[in-house]
Amino acid sequence: MPKASLRGRRPVGQPAVERFVALSNILTGEKVAQRSAMRHLATLCAILGADAVQAVLRRFQELEGSGDLTRRVAEELVSDAELGPTVKAMILLWFTGVLLGPNGVAAAVTQEDYFDALMWDAVGAHPPALSNGYFGHWRYPPDEGT
Repeated sequence: MPKASLRGRRPVGQPAVERFVALSNILTGEKVAQRSAMRHLATLCAILGADAVQAVLRRFQELEGSGDLTRRVAEELVSDAELGPTVKAMILLWFTGVLLGPNGVAAAVTQEDYFDALMWDAVGAHPPALSNGYFGHWRYPPDEGT
């Protein structure tokens, strides 16, 4: 997807961001950053359509406060034939920093999305080209236990 299409993203309202953060915490099993959530929510709306994303957030709001929320999200959002693809796209974006467009082709997102992807912490690595190390750090073996 051309960068211009992401530049024109509309700001998303605070209640939607807060609901998206709460849902994302359940979907990822991690406490997600609000800064990243705002960016991801705008990206999802731009690429998948605001209606699809809002439908997921409305359904999540209906589930809140009723029973085991994690189980209900799995059963009634992830497994839902209509809402599931959007929910799975949310998970993919959080973990990989990549989003599949409606045509099934990976849509270009931002460098920040890729560098902030949860997969790097999950595998105990850093994104290629972003080591945060000093020049020549690759000469030494990695620290154990970090």
